[in-house]
Amino acid sequence: PSEVHEIVGKVIAGGIPGDHLGIHAHDDTGQAVANSLAAVEAGVRQIQGTLNGIGERCGNANLITIIPTLGLKSAFADRFETGISAEDLTGISRLSRAFDELLNRAPEAQAPYVGSSAFAT
Repeated sequence: PSEVHEIVGKVIAGGIPGDHLGIHAHDDTGQAVANSLAAVEAGVRQIQGTLNGIGERCGNANLITIIPTLGLKSAFADRFETGISAEDLTGISRLSRAFDELLNRAPEAQAPYVGSSAFAT
């Protein structure tokens, strides 16, 4: 993530505005979500991702994780206008599970926010 942040910062410093930049991260190193969030912190204003991280190679940035993080975590929600409210997220678990059902996949128990183990004590 620090490398992504640095690269985005250099691109913006070179004169390309962040609202003209996006990120499309693959999860080959397990960092697609972290890299996407680092890019946003550095100024990127578009994230490409997929539901449940489904994608080629090791998958893509998981929008089911990114969207609630942007909307609920103060590091993002207090700094950026996301248009995401807690009420908007009420169906995200249902969406994630319906997508897994379409793909004939078992839901990932450890999935952030939506997995059966998320927030378990």
